[in-house]
Amino acid sequence: MSSVKRLSLIVALFCIVGNVWSQRKSQIEFYGGAAFPLSPDDFKEYTQVGLSGNAQYVIFPSPRLGITFNVGYERFSVDDEKFTNAVSTNLTGQPASFWASQVFTTPTGGTVRINPSSDISANLIRFGGGLRPYLTAPEAGTQIFLLGQVNYNLINNNYSATDLPYAYDPATNFLQWSTFDDNQWEETIGENDENVVGFGVGGGLEIPAGASFNIVLQGLFNIISTKNESTAFVGVTAGLVF
Repeated sequence: MSSVKRLSLIVALFCIVGNVWSQRKSQIEFYGGAAFPLSPDDFKEYTQVGLSGNAQYVIFPSPRLGITFNVGYERFSVDDEKFTNAVSTNLTGQPASFWASQVFTTPTGGTVRINPSSDISANLIRFGGGLRPYLTAPEAGTQIFLLGQVNYNLINNNYSATDLPYAYDPATNFLQWSTFDDNQWEETIGENDENVVGFGVGGGLEIPAGASFNIVLQGLFNIISTKNESTAFVGVTAGLVF
């Protein structure tokens, strides 16, 4: 028997045994919310609050233990003005807003103004599985749970900029700037997408809301093993349980 078939059989047995033994139905959840950057420092400093969306299936081997199977999505983007000014200041000694107010003479004798901007973003698709122990009895109205999961993350990064100042010679008053898209970045610097493992730890509440569904509120601390140093963020989400 192949590894794929063996894994499929194990998952199927978990589903059957879970529903027979626990007398607690499996459930499907859809939830979304915000993702708050934590680390590294540059990610926290320049990245805006991200968006998070998730779909999750939960089976119950016992009444107070769930096994989760999750597909999620996060999107992060930098604060354009803040990031562009910081890069320009680091490379030229002046923020991009300063250079945008200047008029430059071209080699042909004409004049030009620059309009610096950056478009740095990351789209993350996550496949995960984990354990959800419940701290309350199944018959309790509001359910309190913990959650730990392992994720495989497909990260698509986009790096592009327009008129980004990167060198200044005060002796000649000569400024250099660059415009590039993500393909040009990867051709020059290297591949910037990643497929990496991550972990999530958190907890939440399930609150009765109707005859056929509940409301779920969840907070999850995520850490991803990205290149150079790990990336961390907290997802705060709300949604429906069916």
